[in-house]
Amino acid sequence: MVGFLNAFEISGQRHFWVAAQRSWEFIERAIVDRKHGEWFWKVSKEGVPSDDKFKVDQWKCPYHNSRTCLEVMARLDRLRVR
Repeated sequence: MVGFLNAFEISGQRHFWVAAQRSWEFIERAIVDRKHGEWFWKVSKEGVPSDDKFKVDQWKCPYHNSRTCLEVMARLDRLRVR
């Protein structure tokens, strides 16, 4: 998502903006665990969480999710998108 926003900011090409929006929609729909908190490590294309990975381990922690959101907010602010 951050990469798509970077590409949009640099190029102005709308398909990057659309890809960023679609990424966020998928995260909201399938990645965020609304019942137990945190983001799933991995889900199928259909949004089914994988049971072969823990949500948090030495390679994935809440820092990454928060950092993603902070980066997206900064880019949207620069683009003046509300």
